[in-house]
Amino acid sequence: MNNIVIPKPTAPHFSWQKIALLAAVVLLIPFIILFLFIENPIQLISEYGQFFFLGLAGAIVANSTGAGGGIVFIPAFTSMGVIGVSALGTSLAIQCFGMTAGSLSWLYSMYSQRLDGKGTLQLIYQLLILSGISSVSGMLSAQYYFSPPVWPIEEIFKYFSIFFGIVLLFAILRRNKNGQTHNRLRRRDIPLITIVCFLGGVITSWISIGVGEWLAILLFFLGYPTMAVVCVAVCISSIVVLSGIPYHIWVVDSISWQILLFAAPAAILGGSIARLLSERLGPVRLKIFFSIWVLATGLFM
Repeated sequence: MNNIVIPKPTAPHFSWQKIALLAAVVLLIPFIILFLFIENPIQLISEYGQFFFLGLAGAIVANSTGAGGGIVFIPAFTSMGVIGVSALGTSLAIQCFGMTAGSLSWLYSMYSQRLDGKGTLQLIYQLLILSGISSVSGMLSAQYYFSPPVWPIEEIFKYFSIFFGIVLLFAILRRNKNGQTHNRLRRRDIPLITIVCFLGGVITSWISIGVGEWLAILLFFLGYPTMAVVCVAVCISSIVVLSGIPYHIWVVDSISWQILLFAAPAAILGGSIARLLSERLGPVRLKIFFSIWVLATGLFM
């Protein structure tokens, strides 16, 4: 009896032609709006055009690591004079586009590859349900029931990032590259994941970053597969900002729509192609890149 060899699934192929087509379609969106509905489009481009590149850079970094784009947007907005709740709301709005595009890209990739059968997919779905419920609860609780803290949350998050960036980088460099990972959600991890995601949702409501980074750090330390961790972190970041954006649209009206017009299409483009960078890096280098990014987050906040 002949042995049948089943070919190993490979990642979906993205040609440069497809990327160029996506970029062209995305770039048409702001230009159509500008020249059909704006009285002086040239002036608007000169004042807000730079936010396109900001949205692109933030989405690529955020969706490559799962850490969220707030660390790129908030300091940039502050330097450009966009501060307070307006910076927070606009950052969350941009992430709604970038992180959602990245989530779809990651989920499509993980479903198409299925490198170990359905094990990783089941793990991703379990983590999404668990962390999604707790992180959204944290976001909405902070928006509607908790007052913003009087203590400097940015400073605390800064030192948290520095500490865990160093610890995570040290742990990755010491661990064998072929270290064991587990593809099932362990019961003993559920309470810790729930608490971290709830607190991450609260932090994200205050500074537009937190839940994706915290969840990824935790899952890396717990030994879950690298690509699955980044996929879940990106998806959770998307879910949290989508749940929190209605507050900034209808309750506090804090979004700068001019900035969003340029940054959102770029975030869609960056979120769609960021996964390619992660897959090119591979699991070990991606962990190192993530830990360095978390460390840099703290150093430059």
